[in-house]
Amino acid sequence: MDWPRRADLLAQFTPEFEYPRSDLPDTVHFVGPVSQGGGRESTEVALPEWWGELDAGRPVVHVTQVTVANQDFDDLVRPTIDGLANEDVLVVVSTGGRPESTLTGPLPANVRVSSYLPYDQLLPKTDVLVANGGYGGVQFALRHGVPLVVAGQTEEKTEVCARVAGSSTGINLRTNRPKPDDVAKAVRTVLADSSYREAAERIGEAIKASRGVDALVDLIEALVPAER
Repeated sequence: MDWPRRADLLAQFTPEFEYPRSDLPDTVHFVGPVSQGGGRESTEVALPEWWGELDAGRPVVHVTQVTVANQDFDDLVRPTIDGLANEDVLVVVSTGGRPESTLTGPLPANVRVSSYLPYDQLLPKTDVLVANGGYGGVQFALRHGVPLVVAGQTEEKTEVCARVAGSSTGINLRTNRPKPDDVAKAVRTVLADSSYREAAERIGEAIKASRGVDALVDLIEALVPAER
């Protein structure tokens, strides 16, 4: 697992999300995301008919298991739906590209579901993101200054969830399948304590200020001799 130490160059996202490190190798550089846009697809997807409800005044809680770890919605989506059923929030569910019909069971009146939602349009309207801690999704949320409730213990998710807690941008539930009451409690805490959003917004500003792919190009050009 120590192979990155042998690399001549390591480019990573924002440093504010990482643990403070006194032994960080000088080969590590934080350049920010290589794309600041939402992608071509974000303008091509038809918005659901309930989209206007996002501006109705209730806090918006988005929950997703993204596109890989979304085979069993009982891991996180269903506990979030059940835990927030009686809360005065709008729960927005993305099934990560799977048909909406794959989300079985009763849906409370405050739940809206879509197979896919354009994040560059959804996240500016979102008050809390509940997710399983995939690195890309977490970074996208932080880019928009959205605080998080995370629950993931597979792949890179254990480390990403730990960094969410360490950066004070959200609450780590430290499990793959949280209880509904634990999700609800965490969401209430993040909504009530503005420090989580302030920390997320601080990292979001750093992401916006980063140079991304331009910084990466500069690093590569400095590393590779001109004659090559």
